Amino acid sequence: MLRTLMMATGVALTLGASTTVALAEGDVANGEKWANRVCKACHTFDKGGKHMVGPNLWGIYGQAPATVEGFDRYQAAPLFAENGIEEWNEETLTEYVADPEAFRQKYAGGHESAMVVSLPPKFAPDVAAYLKTLQD
Repeated sequence: MLRTLMMATGVALTLGASTTVALAEGDVANGEKWANRVCKACHTFDKGGKHMVGPNLWGIYGQAPATVEGFDRYQAAPLFAENGIEEWNEETLTEYVADPEAFRQKYAGGHESAMVVSLPPKFAPDVAAYLKTLQD
């Protein structure tokens, strides 16, 4: 019994480690392609870029969700924090991009974002990797 538990723990730790590695290895060029294909209709990506239907995404990585300065359409910032989402990072961006509606339901009670298009989940880590590059 103890041996089975130890093996299961080892498998879980290995899977967790491989997930982290997979997130860290997103393809930036492919992420940029997908962001321009899917996200650009509502977002800009340039430093100092204007807000559109959605906020400018420059500098979003590492920022708390629903807190983009000058974009006042948010109402759910406290809900994200209350539900453990403190910043946009590889994990949270990947989860959001893969299924924005499920993410909002899970962490913000369905508030926020008019995003109705999700990416194929296998490309979500690529978009997260691209967004990580949009910083000073």
